[in-house]
Amino acid sequence: MAGYHIGDIVVKKAIVLAAGVGNRLKPITDAIPKEMIRVGRRPVIEHVLKVLKAGGIEDVLIIVGWKKHALVDYLGSGKRLGLKIYYRMQEEPLGTAHAVSLGDDFIGDEDFVIMYGDNYITPYDTMDRIIKFHKEKKSTGTLVLNPVEDPRRFGVVQMDENNQINGMIEKPTWEEAEPYKLNDHWLNIAGMMVLNGKIFSYIEATEPGKNGELWLTDSIELMRKGGNGLYGYIFTGKRFDIGTFESLREADELEMERIAEEGEYE
Repeated sequence: MAGYHIGDIVVKKAIVLAAGVGNRLKPITDAIPKEMIRVGRRPVIEHVLKVLKAGGIEDVLIIVGWKKHALVDYLGSGKRLGLKIYYRMQEEPLGTAHAVSLGDDFIGDEDFVIMYGDNYITPYDTMDRIIKFHKEKKSTGTLVLNPVEDPRRFGVVQMDENNQINGMIEKPTWEEAEPYKLNDHWLNIAGMMVLNGKIFSYIEATEPGKNGELWLTDSIELMRKGGNGLYGYIFTGKRFDIGTFESLREADELEMERIAEEGEYE
C-alpha cells in the first residue's frame, strides 16, 4: 500500500515528536524514556505507530532527545511493525516547531501526519476518517480536536460551525483561554494533525514564545493567517496524553479493558 490515496492527496509520511523529558513522570523517566512507558502491554509509542500504520503511513521520522537509546533500541528500523523508521536528534529543547523543522528535507512539500509520541489513542483505525476529512475540506491543515475542561496544558482553538479554525493558542493561562471557551469546555489539539509541507516556511518565520521555545501552534497560526484554510476534526475516540500519573493510569485501565473485550492487537 503506497500511502493513503484520496483524489490527488497521498499521505504516507509522518513525524513523531519524542524529545520531551517527562518531568511530571519522574522518577520513572529517570530510568526510561516517557514514550517507552507501557500502556497495557505495549510502550505508548508503539500504540502511536500502530495508529499511523493503520492509516497507511509507511515512513516515520521520530524526533528524539537525549537519553532515548531505549526507544531506538526497541523500535529499530521499524521492520517488525511494518514501517520504515528514521531518527533525528533535537539536541536542545527548543520547542515543538523546532522539532518538526528537523524533518523539512524528509517531508518536502507533501502532506504529512504529526503525532506526539506520548499520546495513547484508540481506535487505531481513526486515521482513515481524518484523511478523508482533510481532503473533503481541501485543507492545508487538519487538526484533530477533543474537548477538555482544563486548557492550560494544551494548545486550544476557536472553530466555527463549518469546522474552520479561526484562532489558536498554546498552553494558555485561564485568562488567555477564556475567549476560546466553547460552552463549558475547550477544544484541545489532540496530539495528531495532518499538515501540508508549507508549514516549514511558517516555522522559519515563527518568533520564540513562552520559555523562549518555538511552538508548533504558533507556526500553524501563522499559516492560518497567511490565508491557508485550516479545519478541525472532532475526534470521537479516546485519547490520553500520558504526561501525568493520572492520565497514564486512565490510559492503562482503558487499554486493559479493551484487551479483555477485544483481545490483543497484532
